Amino acid sequence: MMGLWIAMAVLAAAAAVAVLAPIYRAGRAARPERAQALAIYRDQLDEVERDRARGVIGEAEAEAARTEIARRLIRAGGDSSDVTTEPAAAGGRARTAATVGIIAMPLAALAFYLNVGSPQMPAEPLAARLSAPVEQQDIPTLVARIEKHLADNPEDGKGWAVVAPVYMRLGRYDDAVRAYGKVVAFLGPTAERESDLGEAMVAVADGAVTPQAREVFESAAKRDPAATRPRFYLALALGQQGRTDEAIAAWNALLDGAPENQPWVNVARKELARLQGEAGAAAATAAMPGPTEADVKAAADMSPQDRLAMIEGMVAQLAAKLDENPGDGDGWARLVRSYMVLNRPDDAKAALVRGRTALAADAAALAGLDEAAKAAGVPE
Repeated sequence: MMGLWIAMAVLAAAAAVAVLAPIYRAGRAARPERAQALAIYRDQLDEVERDRARGVIGEAEAEAARTEIARRLIRAGGDSSDVTTEPAAAGGRARTAATVGIIAMPLAALAFYLNVGSPQMPAEPLAARLSAPVEQQDIPTLVARIEKHLADNPEDGKGWAVVAPVYMRLGRYDDAVRAYGKVVAFLGPTAERESDLGEAMVAVADGAVTPQAREVFESAAKRDPAATRPRFYLALALGQQGRTDEAIAAWNALLDGAPENQPWVNVARKELARLQGEAGAAAATAAMPGPTEADVKAAADMSPQDRLAMIEGMVAQLAAKLDENPGDGDGWARLVRSYMVLNRPDDAKAALVRGRTALAADAAALAGLDEAAKAAGVPE
């Protein structure tokens, strides 16, 4: 039997060498599991501060939230240094620690196991793991601990608010929808909470803004018309519904004055360009005699940039035809609309001036051109 323990000690020593050698070479230590767990509470503190800075919550509510999170930090045995400090050691101390660890760890483990160990002992049940100190628990165990608390206290809105964003980070979107729904139900609806709920619903639907999610975002937008997230998803919903003109207007309104350093700006610009390309293709197709089947297939296979270039070429052809036949009132109206769809308002305004001059003797055509320009939003 002793030979078995000696063999196990040798294997443990070999494993320790493999694990601790990089530490020995680099003189660095891994961040403790406790810091990972406590980082959740720091994220919550940062989120409270962001909400207060945006005016989503008042100072009194922010202070109450900070107090609650601080209480949980204290209960978890952590402080700001626990969350933010990466443990490190100087080169000599790290090498010494690695050497001691490699030699002493297997021997100490063997001695301890020979004294108290028993391979016949059953695995530790979940209840025992949940009762261990917080700093000894990993993220899944911490989540299970919160879930056990919520099972006993299902109306604890603050508890649901703690676990909901963790579900999102873990990719447990169905659970996130349920948790955010509880937050709204027990803590009351706000634009921020409803946006969180809607975002989780979109994640469940793989990026599709479902009718239920749209209703949630519409409610959030009513509560705070200046909030970015509900307007972002409502613009996305319009595009997904095929309401291209409304979606383009919504994206333009959202991007108007938006700070360039916001991560959602690039997404919004790409979506706007895609919709404008589709709308431009429709406008250009209406303006031309009609594309052949080969033209339609070629456009479908093009990149967005090539498709936009093709559309602009078709609009240029329409402009050239109007130079040859300036009395075509419908043609001028299509040209003005096409320029606006392509986000070229100066060209649209110039085309409107030229069209009015060409149609000065045709009152009906001139009225039709002015109506089309007004509907398209051509600047005066």
